[in-house]
Amino acid sequence: MARWDKFWRDDAYVARNWLAPDPDIVRLSPIMKGRGVQRVLDLGCGPGRHVLSLSRQGFEMHGLDISAAGVERCQKALEQLQLVATVQVADMLSIPYPDAYFDWVLSVQVIYHTTAATLKQALQHVRAKLKPDGFLYVTFAPVENIAPESGREIELRTYLQEEDGEPLLHHYVIPEEIDDLLAGFTILEKRLEPRESRDASGQVMRRLRWNVLGQRI
Repeated sequence: MARWDKFWRDDAYVARNWLAPDPDIVRLSPIMKGRGVQRVLDLGCGPGRHVLSLSRQGFEMHGLDISAAGVERCQKALEQLQLVATVQVADMLSIPYPDAYFDWVLSVQVIYHTTAATLKQALQHVRAKLKPDGFLYVTFAPVENIAPESGREIELRTYLQEEDGEPLLHHYVIPEEIDDLLAGFTILEKRLEPRESRDASGQVMRRLRWNVLGQRI
């Protein structure tokens, strides 16, 4: 995954958007504490903003990412901050843990980088790794974000971009598709909200995002 390795080795790129935890994770962490959540997986942890934040709060943290550079950066940060967590390189379709292992899985701005079928497969794989009544927080890209720069549509609402010969997929969802993708979950929250980020020039960009909290049935 040369693209992501390049990004996670770029200090300026990481500093722009990937150091502070997502506002929803900040909001949800005390709620999860109150519900007895202990063991948490950050699926697509990158340089570790949520692994670090939740480790500080006493959660037993595990992080997975396909980028070795992201995992390495996360491990170094854990060492520097004297925090304990397990982070490793792995694919979202091959989560290296037993079934019914986690109380909470979170995946922020990650899981939709694939086709519709693989997205559904990944979410059911995640469900298997959750304990009964375990929680999933996941974000999706909405169809409202489709733009000329989204690339070429290779299937319904899935777009392919290429950079330096490396493909990048985005699958954009409609509201009713979320219900289908999260079969086997009770959907507790489903909100379409704007999120801000900064581009390379430092300008603030606003894009919509589906923020979804589910509980395994």
